[in-house]
Amino acid sequence: MSPSIKTSRYANQVSLSFLGWMVAFATMVSAGGITYALYKNDQVAVRTEINNLNRKIAVCVMNTNQHRAKANSQTNRWAMRDRLSQDRSTLRDINRNQIELARRLQDSGLAVIHH
Repeated sequence: MSPSIKTSRYANQVSLSFLGWMVAFATMVSAGGITYALYKNDQVAVRTEINNLNRKIAVCVMNTNQHRAKANSQTNRWAMRDRLSQDRSTLRDINRNQIELARRLQDSGLAVIHH
């Protein structure tokens, strides 16, 4: 046999251990890819949930601000006066000289009314 025929016959053969390493490497790479895809999917799902919660928080904050603004407009002294006059209510302003102040005496627990 010539040396060229001998080397070409053995050159086409792959050893069993090399084939085993190739299968192990392919399995490891595919498992890593699948794991990466699963973690990335979980990350996207969590990011979407966080965005939805942030939207809900923003809506709640906006509703709270609108409620406060509405409450402030309803409890505004001048707005109340306007509404009472529009409703033709019998309620009227109290003059300052009609307000009686009560203060507690320091020595006794009695209250004294001052004009």
